Amino acid sequence: MNKMVLNLYKNVLDQVMVIEAHKKEISRQILITRDDQKRLKLIHRFLTYDLNKHELFERATVVAINNKEENVIENIQRFYSHCEEGEELIEKIRGEIRYIKSFLKVIEKAIKYPGFMTFSERRMVQEIRKYVLEKVRIYNTIHL
Repeated sequence: MNKMVLNLYKNVLDQVMVIEAHKKEISRQILITRDDQKRLKLIHRFLTYDLNKHELFERATVVAINNKEENVIENIQRFYSHCEEGEELIEKIRGEIRYIKSFLKVIEKAIKYPGFMTFSERRMVQEIRKYVLEKVRIYNTIHL
């Protein structure tokens, strides 16, 4: 095993744990916040942390693939077991990144220009809120 790759992976996992702790704190705030605009800003922060996590895993995966570190690849694969079977790991990660970026784009518009949103965008914001609220509830049951 390549020691450099393993150290990088350990560093990524340490950073992910810090991100997850931030997400857990934000999740508490989301649950107790009733003001829609404040909650949207918290949702934006939560999703931004989620994006950062996936980007870290993407970098670690690229390094692991380039160095043929199967153990690291298998470990990262476990984080994406919820994704569609048959896809390459890097595509699963990049798919998650694309979803979150599209969510963030709509949330940013809802925060900055709420009066200029289309019906579809407003509906998408509702669905993103539901999605994040479900994740937030899960975060509040997990002990980090």
